[in-house]
Amino acid sequence: MKTFYFGILVILLLTGCAAHVHQMVKEGEAPFVGGELVHDRGKDNRLVLEAPNRRYESHGFTVERQRNLAELRKRYYGVNPKHWDRIFSGLDTDHVTHSVETIAKSADGQEVSCRLIWKSGAKPSGVCTDQAGTAFPVRFE
Repeated sequence: MKTFYFGILVILLLTGCAAHVHQMVKEGEAPFVGGELVHDRGKDNRLVLEAPNRRYESHGFTVERQRNLAELRKRYYGVNPKHWDRIFSGLDTDHVTHSVETIAKSADGQEVSCRLIWKSGAKPSGVCTDQAGTAFPVRFE
């Protein structure tokens, strides 16, 4: 029986420490042919964007997590108090929005500013803007 509980504990620890890795999906006219977003690793967060002749990278950025508790309280407190308790305690993460703002740089000094946003359990997407001010949509699986 101890082995069973130890096995469950190991699985929970390993899945809780794992990073989220998302592969980029090519979007329309965007100059990026590939890339990845790795997050939930603190200083090891990473955004990589691959263009045909250049690779942009950003490391160590912060992933912001927000919940609008005032709005959620209005919606659930009197109607579904059990759900509200789970939201307020942090057990229900379906109402969390994640966002990233970072600047990815290439080896030759070119920069791309990226803003990404996604709901908990959803795929990141947003826009990256080059130094000339041209914005390109980006999406990750």
